[in-house]
Amino acid sequence: MNNTVMITECLAAFKVDNEITLSDSDAFELYTLYLLNKKSNLGAEDLLNAVVDGSSDGGIDTFLIAVDEFVVNSEEDLESINISSDSTLKVTIGQSKFNNRFSEEVVNKFFISMDSVWNLELTEEQLSETFNEQLVERITWVRTLWKKAIVKGARINIHFYYGCISNEINESDGFRSKKEKVVEQATEKVHQASVSFDLYSAEELLALHSQKTEVHLELKFKEQPSTIDYGGNNIGFIGVVKLPDYYDFITDEEGVIRESIFEENVRHYQGEVDVNKKINESLSNEYETDFWWLNNGITIIAQDVRPMAKTLQVDGVQIVNGLQTSYTIGKNYEKNDSDTRSVLVKIVKSTDKETIDKIISATNRQTPVNPALLRATDDIQRKLELYFEQKGYYYDRRKNFYKNQGKPISKIFAIQSTAQSIHAILNRKPSESRAKPTTLIKTTDSYETIFRPNQNFQSYLNCCLVVRSVETKIKNSEFTKSEKSLVRTFTYHTARIAVSEMTGKSHPNQKELSELDLSNFTDELFNTSVDILKETISEFGTNSATTSHSSISKSGPFEELINQKMITRFSGN
Repeated sequence: MNNTVMITECLAAFKVDNEITLSDSDAFELYTLYLLNKKSNLGAEDLLNAVVDGSSDGGIDTFLIAVDEFVVNSEEDLESINISSDSTLKVTIGQSKFNNRFSEEVVNKFFISMDSVWNLELTEEQLSETFNEQLVERITWVRTLWKKAIVKGARINIHFYYGCISNEINESDGFRSKKEKVVEQATEKVHQASVSFDLYSAEELLALHSQKTEVHLELKFKEQPSTIDYGGNNIGFIGVVKLPDYYDFITDEEGVIRESIFEENVRHYQGEVDVNKKINESLSNEYETDFWWLNNGITIIAQDVRPMAKTLQVDGVQIVNGLQTSYTIGKNYEKNDSDTRSVLVKIVKSTDKETIDKIISATNRQTPVNPALLRATDDIQRKLELYFEQKGYYYDRRKNFYKNQGKPISKIFAIQSTAQSIHAILNRKPSESRAKPTTLIKTTDSYETIFRPNQNFQSYLNCCLVVRSVETKIKNSEFTKSEKSLVRTFTYHTARIAVSEMTGKSHPNQKELSELDLSNFTDELFNTSVDILKETISEFGTNSATTSHSSISKSGPFEELINQKMITRFSGN
């Protein structure tokens, strides 16, 4: 039983390191998902958003959707996703049980639930009769992307997993047969999908726990790279790397592209667009001309670089420009050690955040980039990051920067969720925060109503902390599973109400929010806020044709009703 004991200790350490106050059972769901995606581009909040357990969860704890490495967290995300024949829709559906044996009941629930999930004839209303709001949303998102993937001829990968703290995997014939039926069911209903179902006992989870992320790599140059010193503190290296050596650098032992080294690139792989087709043509057919003569090359930022003859030992690698070239090599190049063609590589050793931002922005100007992708380089975003860090929190304006540094997950806030929290509380727009998370930072007008340079940044941080506190209180409350599911759908509305309750003001301003004493956010005040929320939902339902909780939570009139109720409640203030 040593494996069981050790993984339990690892879970305890995970909770302490990430300052997670959930029960072991709830934390194990998050921990298992974290381990399974340790080397992926999954951010801290992607992990939190993927958890859908509660009442009417159909035996599903986690439901993760991604197109290539873009993680889908809202309906708005669907509009910006461009699926091509080279895309891959990835659906990960899991169950994690903090007990020491695998149960056939879990697999049975998967089979029953998936019959509805893959049934396109069932409407959203019919799904709501069986599943909770969070799960129904993700099922509808998958269906939209599934249809697009089929039309475009994209790949579809469906991965089921079941984790527990059993010492090792022990499958009975009956258990194995039921697991295979889940795979067969998905294979039959989702055309040309690649389906897998993996079990993770304490033994497999410990192996994942021990895996190292890509913090140290070795890059071998064709000739000794040139070293360029600038200003004493900044050092650059430039040279050419043979294609087979560069292939080894960007892929692991199994030939899989190292996703973690591309996290700070402003765009992901664009598939079979003209540029990539031309790169592939040069790669596959042009042997009389050196590859680097035909290509702009690669830009790498590293936290540390140690030269050793023709080789550089690099730590904290991030490829910030040249992702299309790198992916085309990683996906299409048939490695041949006798191939003497090369790719141009420049490496900048720097840990200065402002310098890194300038490099990322400057090296991505040659082709059009959605302005929202470069918000991270705005001056106010850098200042927010500095302010949060001074207060013991981490503003993840560049996705996964702090997760990769091992900072507590519970203290990491992304740009998008920060914008949602500010808009819900300071701008009193919780329904817009729920309905349009991407638009908040995508359009200039919306962005500038949220991120204002003259604001007290403590008010921004407090908005984030209130929302995060609501999320934690929902999990740890004694509510029924159905009540937890309801309040989770209205997280931003609950936070907006709670702030009025704490300040005694219907429309607390920036100064009042900056002075907010979060110790006053007691369980009693939380319960009061939830009661007000329920009353408002009931009142709204009697006068509106909108009935589903998901639709109500995105409704402008519902948002206004809450604001009016707060004005009435605190009219004396």
